[in-house]
Amino acid sequence: MKRFLSLLLLALLVLTGCGDPKPKTDPAELYQGTVEPDKVNLFFLSVGQGDACLMTFPTGERIMIDTGPFESRDKVVDQLHGLGVDRLDAVYVTHGHADHTGNLLTLVRRFDVEKVYYGGTEGDYGELLEKVRRRGVDCIALLEGDVLSYGDAILTVLSPLSNRTYDDINGSSAVLKLSYGENAALFMADATAQAEEYMLFRYHRAELSADVLKVGHHGSPSSSSLRFLQVVSPALSVISVGRYNEYGHPAPEVLLRLALTGTRLLRTDEVPAVQITLDGREARVVE
Repeated sequence: MKRFLSLLLLALLVLTGCGDPKPKTDPAELYQGTVEPDKVNLFFLSVGQGDACLMTFPTGERIMIDTGPFESRDKVVDQLHGLGVDRLDAVYVTHGHADHTGNLLTLVRRFDVEKVYYGGTEGDYGELLEKVRRRGVDCIALLEGDVLSYGDAILTVLSPLSNRTYDDINGSSAVLKLSYGENAALFMADATAQAEEYMLFRYHRAELSADVLKVGHHGSPSSSSLRFLQVVSPALSVISVGRYNEYGHPAPEVLLRLALTGTRLLRTDEVPAVQITLDGREARVVE
């Protein structure tokens, strides 16, 4: 009963805004953190209304999941240089919307990208993938069950499911799960509640549970059903979202659902970047 009342109070604070601390830093600033070389590092960059996550591994390999919107180009480049990144082993674009693909060509030109992996269908990207190929970079479709290894870290494609039909490009986003020792991180891209339901039917609870959740679709109410969040049961949740965005993301009802799970919420509209390290046992926020 006490736990229920505590969660109810927390939910009320979320809805009224009284529980949200004021941003400690201006997200327009560049992140001043450093890569911890013996760990998997997740850097959720503040790119406005979009997604861009740098992932580094103890092997020295570095990848990006999504690239942010084009208007964040200079900031993304400066952030990567500031973190000592001069090349990328791969860039993963989860689906064809510009707030996820806007800097793909920039990254290919500036960071000696070896491979590009893409979710959805090639037609979702217009001429973008063809432009990437002209620069000598392989473009590879992400399919359900694909497994990619970076040392002891394993990246698995959980969605879209090959035997399902999705209502839109968001629904068919590539959903990726990172496993490293006892740690896991789930990257939901812009996957919708429909995609979540398909995954709940397809996978066992253990296959969806994660220490870290990249919340679907910037906190849109079309994603992050309470049932799905309860199954994932993340200790840490990250919303990649633009400050004062026109869509009203993250939606109050999504904040309520997250609060009810007891997760710690981190947002890219409040800090220059969210850095989380995984050592195979613990997921830790670098403050």
